[in-house]
Amino acid sequence: MTRIIDPQTAIAMIEQGNRRGLAKAITFVENGGAEKEFLLEYAYRKKCRPTLVVGITGAGGAGKSTLIDKLVTEYRAQGKTVGVIAVDPSSPYSGGAFLGDRVRMSNHNTDNGVFIRSFGSRNCLGGISEAAKNVLYLYKAFGFDVIIVESIGVGQDETEISKFVDVTTLVLVPGLGDTMQMAKAGVREIADVFTINKSDKPEAEILKEQLVISFGILPPELRPPIISTVASEGVGVKELTAAISETAEKQKEFADVKRRERIWAEVSSSVLYLLQKKFQELIKDEVEEIYAGKTTPFEASKRLAECIECRKD
Repeated sequence: MTRIIDPQTAIAMIEQGNRRGLAKAITFVENGGAEKEFLLEYAYRKKCRPTLVVGITGAGGAGKSTLIDKLVTEYRAQGKTVGVIAVDPSSPYSGGAFLGDRVRMSNHNTDNGVFIRSFGSRNCLGGISEAAKNVLYLYKAFGFDVIIVESIGVGQDETEISKFVDVTTLVLVPGLGDTMQMAKAGVREIADVFTINKSDKPEAEILKEQLVISFGILPPELRPPIISTVASEGVGVKELTAAISETAEKQKEFADVKRRERIWAEVSSSVLYLLQKKFQELIKDEVEEIYAGKTTPFEASKRLAECIECRKD
């Protein structure tokens, strides 16, 4: 007979290091409702041991999932437990997503020291979905040594992932026409470590030189490391984990600033998510009113905006 797991039981299982309890807690959080709030309150308030949270971002096709697969292997060789949160693009029509990261990282399916969960983006902005942000609390509560968060393929203005992780790694690929555009603005400014993947390509050295030149205006101590990798062969992965660890150590100097930025992002992201859910129902009603000719989009927008006017006492 299958054991029914409620939120309280899921928490007890998480405290015991039971991955089934973590999986069930994630499902509760994804489904929303009172169970979600109960579990997130527990996870946020729990005194957790230090965890290294690494964000992996970059354009689609850069080889992020393959690189993460090799990073997991390297961290496991170091004796560390690893949790992976991967965000895949959702269809704008069906809402479904092909969770390909589970396929690419299937080598770790039988390893009890690794837990991988994929999430659809659900029209998220910034490359990381609301569900992924919430589940990050559960991963920390579970006590992984390393948590890797993979964003969907991003452009230069999709940089929110940096607010939720300790070290952001930007994965670039030589030979793509938009590579340097990505490096020049937005994403470049939030990356702590740069990885040139597929560095066996002839254009790799040119890309590295261009990156070095673009960092020339920064003081030497503030220039981010640039690591060359060939993820499919595991080349450069040890160097990348070392660069991530060194960068995380340096980031501790700015821990207070980073924590305040993270809290700001957490609150604003949660508020916007809740408002969006509420307003979707209100907008449906307004659409019918506009369609019937009883009002205009401008009047409807003004009424909806007035719904959220409030003051803090």
